[in-house]
Amino acid sequence: MEYSRYPSNVHMRNNTWKLVLFGLGMLGIGAVMGGISGVFLFISITGGTAAPSVPISAPTLSLEMFGTPIVAQATSGTVSPIQEQTLTTGATIQSTATSTSTVTSQSGIVSPLTVLEPQLFRIVSEESEARFSVSETMPLATAIGRTNQVAGDIIVDFNTPSNSRIGVIRVNMRTLQTDSADRDRSIRCCVLLSAQAAYEFADFTPTSIAGLSGQVGIGQTLTFQVTGDLVLRGTTRSVTFDVSLTIVSMSELRGLGHTIVNRSEFGILNDSENMFDYHGVAEAVTLEFEFVARAVEQ
Repeated sequence: MEYSRYPSNVHMRNNTWKLVLFGLGMLGIGAVMGGISGVFLFISITGGTAAPSVPISAPTLSLEMFGTPIVAQATSGTVSPIQEQTLTTGATIQSTATSTSTVTSQSGIVSPLTVLEPQLFRIVSEESEARFSVSETMPLATAIGRTNQVAGDIIVDFNTPSNSRIGVIRVNMRTLQTDSADRDRSIRCCVLLSAQAAYEFADFTPTSIAGLSGQVGIGQTLTFQVTGDLVLRGTTRSVTFDVSLTIVSMSELRGLGHTIVNRSEFGILNDSENMFDYHGVAEAVTLEFEFVARAVEQ
């Protein structure tokens, strides 16, 4: 039997199909790798940096909103500590006089007067922190983001508690950092959109305070609830924080606020929009705000 020195047409066709299939496979792999690279490149470019566009600040409160301080007459001719409510009706705090005056009674005895003036406290960014924590399933872990770019004012009126108030608490979401730079860029780019100027900041505007009761003194801790409007990624929702507040001194407050929100309520990684759950991030997100506030003039 004679053999041809040239391959048969069938053999050539088989090799051709193998080459075609190999080429298609490599093309598919290249497309996938290119797509992944493109996504990372997109996130890298649009995620920007964690640098804030401006120094952190919030709308300030002013003591000018209060009238003349209430004057309380001391007894027995001495200046004694008095107890007055603070922050909201039902809570009391023991404090000493901030200034004194005198008045002559009908009996001719001169008695000192104790004057308690409202005090303005301002959050110290360098000693405060806003943070979030959320469970991840791909891989299984807990992501925690932190920033000290927080600001806000608190006014305590020791004589007229109903006048006391908490101002807008502002957080720069762009500056949140976790333990992964890639995750941080993804958060700024596609999760919180904080790389965009319109979504750089989140504001919490308190609308009511509840749960204060009893008497407290310097060094003791108050626990209460603060409800307000949280604006995050352009969406506003009512949120209630459980707060513990320590009256360190007449010139310093320390506090911690805690709440849990659902990310989908703020339009974050909504599965209905993504068409499938590709992100592996839990629905419940814990928000915490730990702060130090010190007395300021204005």
